[in-house]
Amino acid sequence: MVLSSEFSSHEQKAEANEDEENDVRLIPIPRLEWSLATEPVPSAEEATSPASVRCGWVHTAPEGHVLELFRRLDGSAGRLPVPWWLRALERGEIATRAEGFEFEDAVHSLLSKRRGWIFVPWSTAGEIGYWEYTPSDRPPMTVPTTVTLTDQHPGWLNILPAQVDSGRTIPVPEPGLDGLSELLPRIESW
Repeated sequence: MVLSSEFSSHEQKAEANEDEENDVRLIPIPRLEWSLATEPVPSAEEATSPASVRCGWVHTAPEGHVLELFRRLDGSAGRLPVPWWLRALERGEIATRAEGFEFEDAVHSLLSKRRGWIFVPWSTAGEIGYWEYTPSDRPPMTVPTTVTLTDQHPGWLNILPAQVDSGRTIPVPEPGLDGLSELLPRIESW
């Protein structure tokens, strides 16, 4: 995928001349551009791990280009759907996008080795997915115990206990991978 921000001025001039000849006006739509940048490829239904979801432009383009577009679209104001690591990277809380990928892969490795945990590749726009503990998906619970990625605190994880779907969920901030590993026996008993 090539985004409009990647075109050279020469290519843009050529397009402009062609557009004038065809009486077509191209107007950049930044939010649409970002939507395409964060779109997962392949489809989320085929994904089995965070790594298998990370093939969209935001994950593969040069990190500088991703940050530049994010900043140009005022992403830090919180209005763009983005992966958790991009906000953390923009604030300087992680050094590289690869560091975020390593964290996602480490969480997946930990949880996928335990019975009952599955990776769910669809999530909110821009995110890679989350993990559910399937044994907690039992009556009267309608929402299973879930582990999600977040940029809201430096532990990078939230745990959502199994619950009846009441619309009010209070995430439990978790202090990173080591804390998650220590708490898994308790989390799996909820």
